[in-house]
Amino acid sequence: MHPTVLHIANWYPNPWNPNEGNFIQEQVRVLREEAPGAIVAVQVRPAERKVAEVRRVDLGQGTTGYFCLSRFHKGRLGEILSTLLLLYALFREKFWRYDVLHVHIAQPLLSQMHLWKRLIGKPIVMTEHWSAYHYGFHLPDGPAKRRMGRPFRQGFPLLAVSQSLLDDIALFAGQEDVSGHVVPNVVPFHGAREVSNHVPVLFSANRWVPIKRPIPMLQGLALAAERGTRFELVLGGDGELLDEMRALVADSALAGRTTFAGWMSRDEIARQLARSDANLFNSDHETFSIACAEALGAGVPLVGPYIPAIAEYAGTEDWQRLEDGSNPEDWAQAITQFAARHKRGEIDRAAIAERAARRFSTSALRKAYRNVLDAALERKNGARQANLRTTRNMADKP
Repeated sequence: MHPTVLHIANWYPNPWNPNEGNFIQEQVRVLREEAPGAIVAVQVRPAERKVAEVRRVDLGQGTTGYFCLSRFHKGRLGEILSTLLLLYALFREKFWRYDVLHVHIAQPLLSQMHLWKRLIGKPIVMTEHWSAYHYGFHLPDGPAKRRMGRPFRQGFPLLAVSQSLLDDIALFAGQEDVSGHVVPNVVPFHGAREVSNHVPVLFSANRWVPIKRPIPMLQGLALAAERGTRFELVLGGDGELLDEMRALVADSALAGRTTFAGWMSRDEIARQLARSDANLFNSDHETFSIACAEALGAGVPLVGPYIPAIAEYAGTEDWQRLEDGSNPEDWAQAITQFAARHKRGEIDRAAIAERAARRFSTSALRKAYRNVLDAALERKNGARQANLRTTRNMADKP
């Protein structure tokens, strides 16, 4: 018999931002194939002219949204509003009909969980995607940091998209024995296509913000181009660094060989990967990187610096690594080396895609998820039986 699950998400596509948390929506879609259930989106959103206005919205596909519009959406007041909104949503959705509550993104929904978990009396499973734990939310050690780490000290199973993220959360929460399980993101899988580009086509799509470090990457590509390395470059996405990137390209050897594709849909990214020879990345940190995993699923190798979360699924045959992503010279050398490999025909796209298909299969994801659900229910039943034995022993005492 399959357990029923109530999925609760803080990030989820909504009327204010239809792209927000779309990776969570996709993951829940696959998880519901293993265990049936419903979805609720619970979120306090900024509204400077409102104290607290609650809206219940049908988001389609079996999802109900509970949104509180408030100017008190930050800090402790925001946490309190989130807790009250969550409890309201749980009772409106008749949470007692479900076997397990699965909360996607602990903060801020579970910030006060220690106060109400006994009231709910259901097994709780948490899933995390957030890279902010790696940076400690840029908080000093103190009450705020301890409070944000509290949900992970309650003993409930924690699902994370990588072991790297689990390690970050354990360090942030000061909890060595976090009950952690790796369940990766759902990865769009396109399969490998044979391409015959005489000059390698390099591709990267991102939201171009400082953590993605595009400037040293482009400086390195420009150096390689100046030295005679031939390639084409396609850059997708938007972000605050885009104007600086355009200016750098225009004033360097990248001019004339670089295309800025702008924001790209899923289908556009899939089509570009089909004609690309390498996927570039230069992030400071990743918890998983769907973009890199999707590239491997299309048989496209990676070029970029070592990042632990990516190393969990990408091997040396999948990846042209460079020592220091902040060093343009390292980038120039890596691109030159990759172009030489491409010219010699050493890239086996089919083998790359086959390895990715095994690593990211939805059946493996669903199996890992089911194991976590079964363990959570077994633990709950074990605790209930232990309580019954304790009660009986007390009753039998003279």
